[in-house]
Amino acid sequence: MPQLILTVLLIAIGWFLLIRPQQARVREQRATVAALEAGDDVITAGGIHGRITDVQPETVRIEISSGVVVTLARAAVVRRLDPNASNSPDSSAETTEPTSDPTQGDVS
Repeated sequence: MPQLILTVLLIAIGWFLLIRPQQARVREQRATVAALEAGDDVITAGGIHGRITDVQPETVRIEISSGVVVTLARAAVVRRLDPNASNSPDSSAETTEPTSDPTQGDVS
């Protein structure tokens, strides 16, 4: 009897640690794909960045460069980019510069 309880407990733990988070990610992806509209900046599964120009029930047309438009399955869009996000590096980040040239060693 204790072995049965342990087996059921391990299955339940596996369910909560592995399957439920995956189901949540699938639901989130489906919601993202369903909410796509023209003008959204997106990233595809292949890593292509572009702007949606047309949305059909099964496909989207994405402009990846001026005058270059590709037609992809809606499911190929993995993420919608935040239009308010800045693409420039953080100006407050400190940069480290070497104090001396590492190629010029001490020759004494």
